[in-house]
Amino acid sequence: MKRDVLVAVSFLLAFAVISYAVTVEDVFGIADNPLRPLGEFYLSHAFAHEGLTSHSPEVVTAIVWNYRGFDTLFETFVFFLAIMGALSVLRLTEEQEEEVKILEAGEPHRQMDLIVRATTKLVVIMIVSISASIALHGHLTPGGGFQGGSAMAVASLLLFAGFSKFTLERKGLTLRHTISAYAAGLALILATVMAPVILYGGKVLEINLLPGETGLFNLDVGEYIAVAFGFLTVFLILGISEWIFKTVLRREVR
Repeated sequence: MKRDVLVAVSFLLAFAVISYAVTVEDVFGIADNPLRPLGEFYLSHAFAHEGLTSHSPEVVTAIVWNYRGFDTLFETFVFFLAIMGALSVLRLTEEQEEEVKILEAGEPHRQMDLIVRATTKLVVIMIVSISASIALHGHLTPGGGFQGGSAMAVASLLLFAGFSKFTLERKGLTLRHTISAYAAGLALILATVMAPVILYGGKVLEINLLPGETGLFNLDVGEYIAVAFGFLTVFLILGISEWIFKTVLRREVR
């Protein structure tokens, strides 16, 4: 125990010394180096409010959407295809879903003790709040919907560990609800992407035509919902015990 504490304190001290040397004393001479031409171009054009720009007041978000907006959009739909692939491979009929519920009802459901469950609730509330803040302020600060949705997925894993998958399903967090929420997030993204074309005769993803920062805000919210509930959908599928899957599939073969 003492050895672990000593190692941890040593790393913290080393980090503090290196940070001070680099940032305050500028031992590497970074502060004297001129900005690269590519950096100058991004900084001078990221906040432009004319042409095909996102009109974001924050340079990281502006660069992401101004120069790789389509890449981000395609990443969302690659994630969609991955989830649809998982659902296709592990899909069950309505009869099989009822059989799974019966088998899961007979399986012993173990929960953590009261201290762990109470702590999990507090941590989950904090994670949900922080993830929502990351997503809702994604057009103003570095972050966005994908980062916020990923943090939200961590909260669902903690709930799985502290309360079990079966407890969450009894509270109404079923596969159908998560898929519906996931579809709603994708619909919001698609509507925001196509709105400039339909309403203003612009181009796909020309979100600067939308009023104010509506486009960026909608994309972050849609991405947040899609990523969070997309991961949760996969977790619910993979949470089914292997022996239950095997039992159901064996009966189908027979």
